[in-house]
Amino acid sequence: MEPLRIDALGPWAYAVVLLPYALLLALSIWHFRVILRLVNWRFFFNFSFVLLLVVGLLFELLAGVFYVWSFPDGRHLVQIRIPIFGWFTGHRIPIEEFLWIVLVIPLFYYLYLWTTLVFCDVIFVLDEQGRLYKREERWVGFFGETRIAVRRKGERGREFERPLLTRPPGCVARLLRRLATPR
Repeated sequence: MEPLRIDALGPWAYAVVLLPYALLLALSIWHFRVILRLVNWRFFFNFSFVLLLVVGLLFELLAGVFYVWSFPDGRHLVQIRIPIFGWFTGHRIPIEEFLWIVLVIPLFYYLYLWTTLVFCDVIFVLDEQGRLYKREERWVGFFGETRIAVRRKGERGREFERPLLTRPPGCVARLLRRLATPR
């Protein structure tokens, strides 16, 4: 039995396949935009992004060296030298593969943040100048409402926290609670 193949999109096929990831990343960035106000957090995110981007590009170089990928001619929009590594070695990858790396790294970060919010409150502690001092997590449980909040250094307790984003229990938690509640 032959696998299903659709060739109607030609060289735009990879770009169309990446579109849902780009939309999910954009939605995640918009939904969690409250954390982008924390400058130190932004530095950590950018540093992690750049580090993982370099590691991803290194893996692309190794894949090219060992012929892991076979990119047929004409199936991609444009081939580019692998940034940084390919500039010295001459190895090329499709631009879509590069975009895949750029999209997936921050998407994993937002998915990690979302899964943390399923069980825990995320509290950003700010110093006297309003910069990020540290990040804390507080267990809430699967059935509770979770929040992203900020508080000042030295102030403890929920009364000092200012919520930035609230996440109600998800549909699975609500359904399980309804099924577990005696009638």
